[in-house]
Amino acid sequence: MSSQAISPSASETPTELAEPRFLIARLSVLIFLAFAIMGAWVPVFSLHLKNLNFSATATAWASAANAIGALLAPVVWGQVADRWMPMQRCISLCALATAGGLWLMAEVHTAWIMMAACIAMWFFLIPAIGLTTSLTFRQLTDREHEYGKIRMWGTVGWMAASWSLTGWLWIERWGGEPESAADFADSLRLGALAALALAVYAWTLPHTPPMSAAAAPRAWYARLIDAPLSTLHLFEDRSFVVYCVCMFGFNVTLPFTIQLNPLLLSKLEIDARMSSMCLSIAQSTEVLFLFLLPMLLMRFGSKAVMIVGGMSWTLGLGLLSVGSPVGLVLASLLTHGVFICCFFIAGQVFVNRLATHDIRASAQGVLLLISGSGLLLGHLLVGWLRDATAENYEAAYGIAAVTAGILTVIFLIGFSPSPTILESDQETLVPDSEIP
Repeated sequence: MSSQAISPSASETPTELAEPRFLIARLSVLIFLAFAIMGAWVPVFSLHLKNLNFSATATAWASAANAIGALLAPVVWGQVADRWMPMQRCISLCALATAGGLWLMAEVHTAWIMMAACIAMWFFLIPAIGLTTSLTFRQLTDREHEYGKIRMWGTVGWMAASWSLTGWLWIERWGGEPESAADFADSLRLGALAALALAVYAWTLPHTPPMSAAAAPRAWYARLIDAPLSTLHLFEDRSFVVYCVCMFGFNVTLPFTIQLNPLLLSKLEIDARMSSMCLSIAQSTEVLFLFLLPMLLMRFGSKAVMIVGGMSWTLGLGLLSVGSPVGLVLASLLTHGVFICCFFIAGQVFVNRLATHDIRASAQGVLLLISGSGLLLGHLLVGWLRDATAENYEAAYGIAAVTAGILTVIFLIGFSPSPTILESDQETLVPDSEIP
């Protein structure tokens, strides 16, 4: 395939919309609110399910709901945003449904109802998060250079929500019984409030209408999903395939930290009210590396940056497999942010360069679909391992570390971006003083 087929020229990029006022600040608030939704409750969700006396299997299925939602939502909402409805309206609709879903989940105490509510909620939360990325890419003129600094506010939003929850739980303890267990249902309510704020705020965003397709298919049934179908040509690029394979594998390992990290901290006798704040250590390095991402891509290129991400994840899982002391476990969390930034977010930039402008929401949706498949397998695997090893978290982390190491080697050998992508690392990620 020629490079022109996978990397749009400047003439293909839509320029009919003048840049709105305060665009960077407005997009930063958008990302902040979107990630605050997850930061409020995702880090402590397994502790909430533990308080409800859910089994390891029930916890795995409830945690896997995001993966199940990711199998369904990207195709539907990618088509809607790329063809039928402005992105900001899609975000508002999805955020409003998410708010209702999270508030409902806070009142649920039965395993199968919780699983169903989680799946329904994630069907809307996943596109609410994913479309913020697509809208941001659409509105920016210097996407690769500016996106990292904007995405950094998503991490800040996650941390702000986590710390707010910790503060609230301590206030609640002082106002009640000192030895009472933390009520993590409040984390879901906090997430619902953040989602409601996002639903309202989305109406203030710059208008981002669907892009016209280069060549619309004739059959009515093909027009219903023509944007997702148009992304299939991306799989003709070897590096895209390698990235997708490794991304799937790394997502299999992510649930080992999503489910087990809060449980490991509890096992190490860290107060449950402090779990959310302690786990936010993982986001501290993410803030730093998101700020540095443009410079890293310009200096070292996509492949090197993503390899560093894979190596960091392998190291972090290896440290977690030791299991103690507390200082070592907390230090291992620092590698998480490096991995998320250098592999996943750098990968989003890589895919955005490959996709033409009229299918970029669907291209990000394909990534969510692949990620969701890996997360589903990973969450169920964690539940099975917890039962099979009698809650031996160290053994589970060890399996994940070996898997991550193998994936990093596969990526090192197989990923080879086209010359167009390599040139864009050097040409588009320029210092501020050199931007016209």
